[in-house]
Amino acid sequence: MTRGLFCIIALLFFSQTTFSQTLFNKDDDDDPYEHLSYFMYGLNYVSNNVYLGRKDSIVIPYYSPYVGYHFKNGLYAKGMMSFTSANGRHLDLTTIEIGYDRNFGEHFNGGINIDKYYFHKNSLSVWANTKGFASINGQYTNDWIEPQITFDANVNKNSTDYVTNITLDHDFKLADKKLHIIPAIATNIGTKHYYDEYFINRLTKKDNTLKIKKAVVDAGKYRPADYEFSIKTTYLLSKWLFMLISTYVIPVNPATVILPTRTVTEKLSNSFYIELDVCHR
Repeated sequence: MTRGLFCIIALLFFSQTTFSQTLFNKDDDDDPYEHLSYFMYGLNYVSNNVYLGRKDSIVIPYYSPYVGYHFKNGLYAKGMMSFTSANGRHLDLTTIEIGYDRNFGEHFNGGINIDKYYFHKNSLSVWANTKGFASINGQYTNDWIEPQITFDANVNKNSTDYVTNITLDHDFKLADKKLHIIPAIATNIGTKHYYDEYFINRLTKKDNTLKIKKAVVDAGKYRPADYEFSIKTTYLLSKWLFMLISTYVIPVNPATVILPTRTVTEKLSNSFYIELDVCHR
C-alpha cells in the first residue's frame, strides 16, 4: 500500500468510516448474556452479496431468518436460510454454523467456527461454489484501537482458498453501554480459486460444450483482495439486539480472466452495502 493510500485510510478511520465483523463487543460489562445459555432467533438483511470486493453484475440482496443456541461455556450452533429477490424469488443459500467464542483474560477474546453452505444450483453469488469453511479469530481489546485477525480456510467444489482478514476498530460506548458505535478499517488477503470456479460455471452454463479447466490466471496467488470501511451500530433493548452496518469496499488486484475468444482484465468497481440484523435472545 502506498503512503498516500495509507494516510487516506487513517483519515477515514478517525472520521469513523470503518469496517467490523463482530456482532457485539464481548467485554463482560457490555453484554449481559455473555455467560448465560440462551436460545436466539432473528432476521438478517444484506443489500448486496459482496465477497472480498467481488460481486455479480446484478444486485443480490439476502433476507435471512435464523435460529440458534448459545451455551454459557461459549459453544454455539446456528442455522440460517437466505432468500433473494434476484433472478426470481427463491431460497439461495442455507447455512449451518457451529463455533466457540469467549473471552480469555481481560484484554483478549477469540473463537473458532465451522460453516457448511448449501447454495441453490442457479445461485449467481460469486462464492456459490464454496461448500464450507473453517475460521479462527482473535482480538486484543483496550480503550484505544482494537486489532483483530482472522484466518479462514474456504473449501470450494474443486479447490481450497486461504484468506486472512486484518481489522482495526474502536468501540464507542454510549447510553450506559447499551448503544455501541464501532468504526473500523480492514483488509482481506487471500487466494481466488472461488472466483476461478465462478467464471468456469458461468461460461459453461452459457455453452455446455465448452471444456474449461482454468479461467482466472494466478488464482492460487496470495495477495490483497480489498480494503473495507464501515460503521457498525448496535443497540441492546431488553432481550432484543439491533444492528446496522454500512460498508464501503474498494477491491484491488484485478484478476486476469481467460474467456473462450480472448483474455481480459477484470473491471473493478467499488461497492457500498448495508446489513441489518434484529435478534431476540
